[in-house]
Amino acid sequence: MAGEGGLLPEQSWDAADRPDRELFFGRPAGSAMPLVWAHAEYLKLVHSLADGCVFDMPPQTRDRYPGGLKKSSALRIWRFNQKIRSIAAGSVLRVETTAPAHVRYSTDAWKTISEATSQVTGFGVHFLDLPTASLPAGTSVIFTCYWPETDHWEGTDFTVQVVDA
Repeated sequence: MAGEGGLLPEQSWDAADRPDRELFFGRPAGSAMPLVWAHAEYLKLVHSLADGCVFDMPPQTRDRYPGGLKKSSALRIWRFNQKIRSIAAGSVLRVETTAPAHVRYSTDAWKTISEATSQVTGFGVHFLDLPTASLPAGTSVIFTCYWPETDHWEGTDFTVQVVDA
């Protein structure tokens, strides 16, 4: 399948010869050549299949997922375009906005009220983490936002339910 000089092509012609198109069985089909990256990936795949494990996995990645299990974050993110309705007990509820916000929240149906101010990330995202990690399952976290730049309240309460992990 190699062309002149022994380089491997991206695609080889695998049908009957078509001299009118300069296509010949088992020869380069006019595609990119050499496609060294694709060949290297193919060789790594063959090596990995023969070994029964990933050949070129960085040790940092392997160490991060011992036993192949993913570590999950206790952080759950609420956004206006992704309004989650529940979090597992032990999770921290992060509220992300695209503008500075003051968040007024309650965990007892507004009998007591707490407030927090968002922090800017530098990437056009503002966030704050509500202290929800110690809340038991069955608790409702209710919150709303005040927008200081436009001096108005959101006018809607949002609720996130804490559920069994």
